[in-house]
Amino acid sequence: MKRIFLLLTISLFAIKTRSQDVVYAVVSDPDDWQLFMSNNLINTDLSNGHKLVVITLTSADEGNGTSSFNGSAIPYYLAKERGSVYSSKFVYDFAALSFPNTSLLPSAQTVTVYGKSLTKYVYGNVVNYFLRLPDGGPAGAGYSGTGNKSLKKFKDGTISSISSITNAATWNTWNELLTTIYFIMVIEKGPDQQVWLNTTNLNTVVNPNDNSDHMYAGMAAQEAVATRLWVGINEYVMDHSSNLAANLNNEEYQFATGAYHIFDWSLTKDKYSPKINSVRAWLPMEYTSVKRSPIGNSGTLPITLLNFSGSLKGNNVLLDWSTSLEINSKEFQIEKSNDGITYRKLYTTPAAGNSTIVKKYNYLDIEATEVNYYRLKMVDVDGFTKQSDVIIVKNPGLSQTVSTITNPFKDHISVRFAKIPKGGVSLKLIDLSGRVISTGEVYNSISSIIRFDYNKTLSQGIYILQVTNDGKQYSFKLVKE
Repeated sequence: MKRIFLLLTISLFAIKTRSQDVVYAVVSDPDDWQLFMSNNLINTDLSNGHKLVVITLTSADEGNGTSSFNGSAIPYYLAKERGSVYSSKFVYDFAALSFPNTSLLPSAQTVTVYGKSLTKYVYGNVVNYFLRLPDGGPAGAGYSGTGNKSLKKFKDGTISSISSITNAATWNTWNELLTTIYFIMVIEKGPDQQVWLNTTNLNTVVNPNDNSDHMYAGMAAQEAVATRLWVGINEYVMDHSSNLAANLNNEEYQFATGAYHIFDWSLTKDKYSPKINSVRAWLPMEYTSVKRSPIGNSGTLPITLLNFSGSLKGNNVLLDWSTSLEINSKEFQIEKSNDGITYRKLYTTPAAGNSTIVKKYNYLDIEATEVNYYRLKMVDVDGFTKQSDVIIVKNPGLSQTVSTITNPFKDHISVRFAKIPKGGVSLKLIDLSGRVISTGEVYNSISSIIRFDYNKTLSQGIYILQVTNDGKQYSFKLVKE
């Protein structure tokens, strides 16, 4: 009892100090994490205040699809799903030293990730995503009740697509499934630069004869993060672990048994047969190994830039760019240079945030000159940035002209040179009687637009602006509002 109290005391302190860390579990069935990962997820992750995100790929419907039986009003897949969420509630309440017995099971949310409609539950530090794919059975043959589809057949190319048993979402390629898993991870990651993924051990020597869905869920998870080295991977022996020696101590075994009993209680509550007797052999042991530790950080922006281009529109330059994928994107910044060396920020526009469709953006640069260098900076919500290649837009036939931009004007005057002025620019504001109201000088301009902030309070009326540069003088009649 003293050991349990000490564990809970440590857990409370840890939750207050390490509440930002995120860990993931990608499993095939709603009861996999309780059977094969519970000790690590409960006593290492939740008890240390980590956020746990469980991504469950299949419905474990055993060929029943969305049907119910045994007199239950709840479909079999949903009873299992609810059982997994009840287990999540139990382990979080325990780890957080909180036992809100009156708290209800969280409501299911329908969310869209990578254009796929998924089911999500959030309770405390535990987040559950359910993709509800068909149960593939022990060997991956699938069940006739759900079209004999399975993760194995989808990966092998035997079937060209796979849908959730509720038909809420369809995946047309294996890569779409991998991207969905990765999107969930990025969306839930928060500011963490390194995270851990818990999933199936794919080594068939260490983990032989495992359930097909276990193995293919593990393949999907590991392939989704194969090049994302900031994701560490913990692998678990699953079905084969019942052939190995028990390695959990009494307290750890109690935690695992408690988590699974809550899942089983939910099945019984919904009038389905309990599973505890058929899975009891897996509860006293947990075999996990580190496949790789996370290195580097997640600073690479998950933004796919399709194009960034510029074209002349008269003496202006129209900049166009588009993306096919954005995750947690914040904004785009256009940077400009007139010499290809020194750049300045020209324009900022909000990004889509999260998008899996083609998004188009544009900006008209009215400060364009003979030679214009542009680059696009992409910024995500965590402050990470990525730059495009530099594009160059030239207007070789441009001749020097000067025009006013602000006419009528209010508190300042802006004029535009077709070509960046060389040397100093002198400005004089004169009233109709010929009296000089204000003067100004601008040197070493990096822009073709010159702003003149006059230092007088002006009444409404007509004024003359004289602009002198490179031995030439330009005059404009302006109206003060």
